Amino acid sequence: MLESCTTKKQMLYLQDLDSYSNSTLTYTSPKIQPNDILKIEVGDLNPLVAAPFNLSAGVAGAQSNVEMMKLSGYLVNPQGNIMMPILNEVKVGGLTPANVEAKVKERLISENYLVNPTVQVRVLNNKFTILGEVNAPGVIPFSEESISLLDAIGLARDLTYSAIRKDVKLIREVDGKRLVYHVDLTTASWMSNPNFRIRQNDVIIVQANTLKVNSGGLIKDPIQVLGIVASLAALIIVIAK
Repeated sequence: MLESCTTKKQMLYLQDLDSYSNSTLTYTSPKIQPNDILKIEVGDLNPLVAAPFNLSAGVAGAQSNVEMMKLSGYLVNPQGNIMMPILNEVKVGGLTPANVEAKVKERLISENYLVNPTVQVRVLNNKFTILGEVNAPGVIPFSEESISLLDAIGLARDLTYSAIRKDVKLIREVDGKRLVYHVDLTTASWMSNPNFRIRQNDVIIVQANTLKVNSGGLIKDPIQVLGIVASLAALIIVIAK
């Protein structure tokens, strides 16, 4: 009986969701980090004058295959820089994609290369890692700038029955620092916090409850052992009588 006791407060998601209805949402753009792969497209009314600034120009299939785009993209080095044709080194680390768009456009105009260019920047290798008590752990790619934590759990096919929902760990590296957040999925209070949107290279750890952890040892579970001992004691008493 004790072994099977799991309350609704431990299992159900967002139990106070109604209390946070109509709450204000805040979105922030993730910052570009080392090892990101960027796709930067420079456009102009005359495509011929913009072509030299596009690294993937002339690469067969680069515009239709994500893996090909990664191979022909800009890899951000450990110093946060990329090397663009003609413009050479461009500092992108710590900037949002929108910041990079504005920076590249400003250089194209100020250095008299183009008059009215358009610049589009996207991170091509967005992914997160989810481990522990989920039905499909692993490294999972996504195409958006960020996704919600619930989206990430959905991509991992939900938490298992043995997962601790009150303390899901989110690990993130920002500007050379490692941050660790703790999320209680049984409440909705975290949903308005932009820090809890999943970004590039995030790691989600879902720990197992005590019963699941104990089941991995030599003595699987003290309660089960107690049940076995009680059964043996009862058998001995019957035989003795």
